[in-house]
Amino acid sequence: MVENNKNELIEEIDQKSDENSKETEIENSESDQQNLQEVIEQHWDKILRLQAEIENLRKRNIKDVESAAKASIERVIQEILPVIDSFEIGMTIDTKTDEGMETFIAGQKATYKQFMSMLDKFSIEEIDPKDMKFDSENHEAMSTVDDENTEPGYIVEVIQKGYRLQNRLLRPARVIVSSETQKD
Repeated sequence: MVENNKNELIEEIDQKSDENSKETEIENSESDQQNLQEVIEQHWDKILRLQAEIENLRKRNIKDVESAAKASIERVIQEILPVIDSFEIGMTIDTKTDEGMETFIAGQKATYKQFMSMLDKFSIEEIDPKDMKFDSENHEAMSTVDDENTEPGYIVEVIQKGYRLQNRLLRPARVIVSSETQKD
């Protein structure tokens, strides 16, 4: 009987040990789950903060672009205002007299020169293709004419000059191009 009790006691201790081991595993598992949950929450918080930071950067970039565009427009307008002033002064000149007309023409030439200088400041170049070969990239043919003095495919007359901002075409030069002369 003592032997039986001893065996029972050993079995009971083993069972309790197994139960304690299982409880420890469960406790460890619960602890691991809590740790994982904390890590998940930390990562989620980081994600939310990064999303907010990205949104703030996007808004700041939009503001910066708008500000730069406004500053560019302001700079152009500040350069145009003196040209407008020159035109306004020209409109006050009495053109009924020869002297007034000469002053008016001189003023118009000076204003034109002032305006062209402003375009130069902004790297806008004029395209004046008189006597050049027609180039569809920079020229727009308004019509063709038979001209014995000009080779076919060359520009005879410039109707409107073109303009380019650095390498970007703002407006093609509008031209009349010499065509093949028909021989009888």
